[in-house]
Amino acid sequence: MPTRAAKINGFERAPILFPDPAVPVVAYTGRVGRRGRFHVHTDEDWELCYVASGAADYRLGSDEFQLHAGDLLVIGPDDPHVCLGWRGERFVAIFRRSLLRETGLAVRCGRSVGLEVAGMRIPPRTHVVPWRRTAVEYLLDRLQQESFGGQRAKLSMCATLLAQLLLELARSESERRKMPAESPGGSAKKIVERLAVMVRADLANRWTLAALVKRSGYSSTQLGVLFRRATGLSPCQWISQERIHRACQLLAHSEETVVQVGAEVGFGTRSQFYRVFRKVTGTTPERYRSAVLHEGHPS
Repeated sequence: MPTRAAKINGFERAPILFPDPAVPVVAYTGRVGRRGRFHVHTDEDWELCYVASGAADYRLGSDEFQLHAGDLLVIGPDDPHVCLGWRGERFVAIFRRSLLRETGLAVRCGRSVGLEVAGMRIPPRTHVVPWRRTAVEYLLDRLQQESFGGQRAKLSMCATLLAQLLLELARSESERRKMPAESPGGSAKKIVERLAVMVRADLANRWTLAALVKRSGYSSTQLGVLFRRATGLSPCQWISQERIHRACQLLAHSEETVVQVGAEVGFGTRSQFYRVFRKVTGTTPERYRSAVLHEGHPS
C-alpha cells in the first residue's frame, strides 16, 4: 500500500498503514483529540467509529454532526470525512474488505449496499442499544490488542473478533428497529436505556424483576414483553448476559481472582457464577482467562 497521500477528486486520499501486513485491521482508542485531515480512504478500507463516552464532532461529506455515547459511524472507502475533535472515549476500527472473507460471515459492503451483515443493513450513522454496548466495547478493545503485534497467527483472531463485532452491531440494529416508539410511562427506548445504564453501573447489586418493575413504571408482564422485543431475552436473562460480558472484561484485564470477579458482577455464589458463565460462553472462567492471555480462542 502506498505511504504518500494523494489527492483524488479534490480530497486527500490517505493510506492506512497497517502495522502487520498479515493482519489487515487497525483498531485504536483515545480520550481526547483534535481536528484531523479531511480525506477518503484508499482501496477497500472501511472504518467504524464508536463513541463510548463523551462526544465526537464529525464532518462526513458536506454534513457536520456530533456523536454521543453509544453512537456509531460507518465510513466507506469513498466517503470523505474528518473527525473535528472529541472528548471522552472514542474507538476506531479500520479494516480491509478482504478480511471479511476470513470471517465466514454473510457480509456485503460497497457503495450501493453500504455495510450489510446477515441481511441487516447497518446505516452510516446508528445508535448501539445499551444492552449491546458492553460486548461492542469489549470486542473493539480486543481488536485493538490483536491488531498490533506482527504475528501472522493473529489474522484468524482478528477475523473472528471482527465477525463477532459485526454480528453485535447487526443484532443491535435489528433490536433498535423493533423497539416500540411510545409507552405509558414515556418513550420505551428511554426507559430501557435508563434501566440498562442503572444496571451496568451497579452489577454487584442483587437485581430482581421486582426491582426493575418498580423503577420502570411497567407491570412485570409489560416489562417482559418490552425486553423480549428489544433484546430477545427476559429482563433476568439480559442481566445475566450483561454480568457475564463484564466478567469477561475483568478476567481479561484485571488480576482479580475468579471468585472476586464473580462477586463483583453480582453472583452470590461461585457455583452460580460458573453455571451461568459456562451457559453464556461455553467454557469456564479459568479457561476463558487462559485463552485470552495466550491469544487463543476460548473453547
